Amino acid sequence: MTTKNLIALTGVLATFACPCAAAASGLAQGGGARPQTTAPTAPNPPSTQPTPTGQTTPPTATTPPTTPTAPASPKPTVHTRLTAVPHPVIADGTAPLRVKLSGVPTPDSPVPMLTPGVAGKWSTAGDYVSFQPKSTLEPCSSYTLTVWAGTTATGELPLGGRRRQYRLNVACPGLQALQQALARLNYLPYTIDASHGRNSGNKAEARALAARYAFNPPAARLSPNVPHAPGLRYGSLDPTTRGALMVFQENHGMSPSGSPEPATWASLLAAETLGHGNPQPYTFVTVSESIPETLEVHRGSRVVITTPANTGVSGATTEQGTFPIYARYTSTTMTGTNPDGSKYSDPGVPWVNYFNGGDAVHGFPRGSYGTPQSNGCVELPIGTAGQVYPLLAIGDLVIVS
Repeated sequence: MTTKNLIALTGVLATFACPCAAAASGLAQGGGARPQTTAPTAPNPPSTQPTPTGQTTPPTATTPPTTPTAPASPKPTVHTRLTAVPHPVIADGTAPLRVKLSGVPTPDSPVPMLTPGVAGKWSTAGDYVSFQPKSTLEPCSSYTLTVWAGTTATGELPLGGRRRQYRLNVACPGLQALQQALARLNYLPYTIDASHGRNSGNKAEARALAARYAFNPPAARLSPNVPHAPGLRYGSLDPTTRGALMVFQENHGMSPSGSPEPATWASLLAAETLGHGNPQPYTFVTVSESIPETLEVHRGSRVVITTPANTGVSGATTEQGTFPIYARYTSTTMTGTNPDGSKYSDPGVPWVNYFNGGDAVHGFPRGSYGTPQSNGCVELPIGTAGQVYPLLAIGDLVIVS
């Protein structure tokens, strides 16, 4: 190839290279060359390339937004207080005992304690902790209520200090309740005229019901159920009621005091619960000082013995009234003073029933009977006195009129 031809070929190659250069020059300098449109680039996926240790790098987790922390509850600053406790005199032993706190008790707050123990259940309602006896607190009794120092109301500090103790005295039921109980058990010759219609002591009765009658006797009146029944003053510890109570006490192994003591009420409730009524017909004695003087023994609805009798002479008369028999002897020595001031001592007097001081129904040998001859006693023929004696008991009434 000639030199002339080599120059010509070089020019041709230069001609083909210029457009590219021009385009590049125009892009860089903003010349008239048309720019190329570039597609948007997608984000690179998380790298899963092995790390230098050969482990795969996990994707970067997104941190969730932080929840604001609730402010801490303030610590208790005040101690629990007792805002109410039972009255020291409990009028109704069947009612619940309530202790009120200054707030709702916490679940782990210790329940109070009652001493001596009583069957029943403690429960919580609102600010109150209450004890409900299964039947009753014993009438005429005393208890100690203990509230522990650890007692705690919600949101408060414990009670603190020393445990609190309260003396509780349960009242004795009233005399109307006593008379109704004696009537239900057939120790009084009276029927309870009340809506519940209950008068038989020969049927068992739930102790809770008997206790409710004791502390809350139903409104009622008592109606005699035997002929010539001794009078009764409703709501009063009159001779008829005292006598019936003495018979009950004697039958249940207690001293026949004629007073409704704690042990008496416990026995009354037990007798009603067990249905243990009076095993004997209601018995009483009437003495008439009308001439001829007589004595009659009433047993249930019948007069079982009628006999002439002697009462006291002038200056040593037999007091009229209603008297429970308080002492009995098959034989005893009687001593005293005659109306004229002289002394007497009579040994071996048989079949003696004392009813008023030194006055007694007893046997005594006389030439006749039916007129005042004694020193205040009611004298009977000895044989008749022997028949009367086993029919009577401590507490049976002698009515002199």
